[in-house]
Amino acid sequence: MQEKKEKKSFERSGSTRKQIRFDDDLVEAIDIDRSNQAFSEWVKDACWSKLGKTVKND
Repeated sequence: MQEKKEKKSFERSGSTRKQIRFDDDLVEAIDIDRSNQAFSEWVKDACWSKLGKTVKND
């Protein structure tokens, strides 16, 4: 597990930026499926679905 870094004053609280690499064919499949939905929103929904939750628990 990575150490938590202090957020800079301009960063949003309650979220963390992560950089990940996607296979080209996966990005193409996501782009086809997501229609007008933002890429990041689609990925977050997919992650919550994988975790067995339909909505984020705040």
